Amino acid sequence: TMRVIRNERRIEILSSVGQYGTLGGLMVLLAGLVISFARPTWVLPVAVSMGLGFTLSVVGGFFADRYAGSLAHHKTLAEVLKGLDYRHALLQYVLPVDHVLLEPGGCTVFVVKSQGGEVVYDADRGKWKHHERGRFFRRLVGQAGVGQPDQEAEKEAEALQTYLKEEMEDAERVPVRPVIVFVNEDVQLEAEDSPVPAFYRKKVKDWLRGPGDLRALPEDLQERLADVLGVDEDQEASG
Repeated sequence: TMRVIRNERRIEILSSVGQYGTLGGLMVLLAGLVISFARPTWVLPVAVSMGLGFTLSVVGGFFADRYAGSLAHHKTLAEVLKGLDYRHALLQYVLPVDHVLLEPGGCTVFVVKSQGGEVVYDADRGKWKHHERGRFFRRLVGQAGVGQPDQEAEKEAEALQTYLKEEMEDAERVPVRPVIVFVNEDVQLEAEDSPVPAFYRKKVKDWLRGPGDLRALPEDLQERLADVLGVDEDQEASG
């Protein structure tokens, strides 16, 4: 089976920030609301508590969206790729980029998106459109927008290429490609014309095994690449 190598410490810390930040923010907001009714003349304390509570909620929501809950990026991506064989290793939060799949033929850098609703890539304008019920309130509590995931993914791939060039003399022989994956089961994705391959969760493995299958690198290069990325042959996970 596919090896999964994670920085468990980072995930634990940022998951806690997400959970407790959101809870703390709601409690501070509630306190501000109570003060506003009990002491209407206390304008400054109310403003401070409301501002602090909102900030905590947004920061907590931002990290909770990525590291906690059912759509935590590390968990959902591992689920999406489950079933790949032992020649593959998924590295999460242990390299300069968040999610890297080491394959016999090179590296795939994943940008994970957890938004639901309708996501469309407008090829004429080069923009992404996102429509989701309650989107405004989700943004208020820290959920990031879709943004420009193609540009984000390309920058991630460039960052990994730069890292490999610093660590390997023949890094140019290693294909590094970006991929966007939407992991929310409620997403309706229309992105066939995206400049970076973008998939709904169930389609990723089919692409990796089919049109996206990379020709295997020479064994000596595979071994050196695995060594540079910190992947041991018998390794299953690390924190």
